[in-house]
Amino acid sequence: MHHRNSRSAHQLVRQCLVGGLLASLLMIAIGAQADSQPVGIGYLEAENLALRHNAQIQNAQAVIEGARADIITAGARPNAVMSVNTSGVDNSQYQYGLKMNALDTIVRVDQPFERGNKRDLRLAKANDMNQATLWDLQETIRQEKMRVLSAWLDLRVAEQRAQISEANLLHAERVSEKAKLRFKTGDLSGADLGRIEADSARLLAEAQMARRDRSRASAMLSSLLGHEMQHQLLNTRGDWPPAMSHQDAEKLLDGSTEKRPDVQAARARLSAAKQAIELARAQRTRDFTVGVHYERNNPTVINSVGGGIAIPLFTGNDFEGDIRRSMAEMTQAEIAMLQTERNARSESKLLIHELDQANARLRSLHEMALQSTRRTDKAADVAYTRGAMSTFEYLDTKRIVRQAEVEAVIARAEAARASGAIRILASLTESVTLTKPAHYDSPVAQHTPANLPNGRQELPDLPGANVK
Repeated sequence: MHHRNSRSAHQLVRQCLVGGLLASLLMIAIGAQADSQPVGIGYLEAENLALRHNAQIQNAQAVIEGARADIITAGARPNAVMSVNTSGVDNSQYQYGLKMNALDTIVRVDQPFERGNKRDLRLAKANDMNQATLWDLQETIRQEKMRVLSAWLDLRVAEQRAQISEANLLHAERVSEKAKLRFKTGDLSGADLGRIEADSARLLAEAQMARRDRSRASAMLSSLLGHEMQHQLLNTRGDWPPAMSHQDAEKLLDGSTEKRPDVQAARARLSAAKQAIELARAQRTRDFTVGVHYERNNPTVINSVGGGIAIPLFTGNDFEGDIRRSMAEMTQAEIAMLQTERNARSESKLLIHELDQANARLRSLHEMALQSTRRTDKAADVAYTRGAMSTFEYLDTKRIVRQAEVEAVIARAEAARASGAIRILASLTESVTLTKPAHYDSPVAQHTPANLPNGRQELPDLPGANVK
């Protein structure tokens, strides 16, 4: 009886262990299946997720922290210096008390003092550079948002192409099956059957390539969204980015050049360069050092207190090189600022031009070419079924339809890309205006560049630019 109960208990334990193992394997399989499921994400969700986890944006934020640390460094005052000097005499010749009294000791404290407003100039330069890094962050956000939107659109195009390829492959398989039946009945030649099978094989290769391109597009978008999405298979969800008319684009970009983050950053760097010139000139204002010392003299054991002042004599360096270097750097900053403004104006015009072209191509494909090819596709199916169209003509018609469908998807993505670039730029220029610190006033607004080659404040043409 006891032996039977013991065997039953062992069987129960074994069943529990097997059941637990199967449950664990089932949970692992379910988890793996859940991990393999694609994660749907909209384009606005992707942009917002990139703001929190994108590596380039995080790097720009770290640069801001460094610029803030430079402000602390610039505002620091010179440290005092303490020195202790001791000298001894021959103890055998010393007859005045303890042997420690045979030491002559001097304790001295020196405190440097800056003149010429150097600290304020350092702070002004550091604040300008800090402001430039803040605007650099805004520009980085704009560029990364554009990269995320472009990657999202590439994924959407890859998905659409994969769907079109799969649909065409299924249709080709049905046509191939019907062609085989017609070949068996003698209604189709072997050459035509070979063409249909070759076209079906080509569509299979296109479908495989489309799936590969979709995986690559998903990986590219995942890499831009940060470490949390590195191992996720992504799907696009939601609508396409909204279209934008020419009038709406001009309204959004009106006056955006002055508010662009890259333009503001260039102006802040010009302001910092001007502060650097004043700081270099301030080096010609002599600083001085005040010192106080306590001295214990031996062998008379007399204590004394004294003081002194030290002033540099510019006998070898009058800082002319530093001043000229800072002036050259200011000229570079002026040219960089004007070049940035020129590029900003050109980019605004280019964005509107690309939007107009993308909208025109989209209308042309959707309203005329795509509808026409779809009607031709239906007519070709009917004609081929009734034997009124040759196999070569039928396959050629199918290729034209596939190409038109893919081109329509690409045209829609290009229109969305152009409108998205304008939308992102307009939103960031507005945020820069709203987040501009109240204490900051760039001197570029009051001063025009002084070191340019001509008085029209334009960059010189390159040698040979006017040669026709």
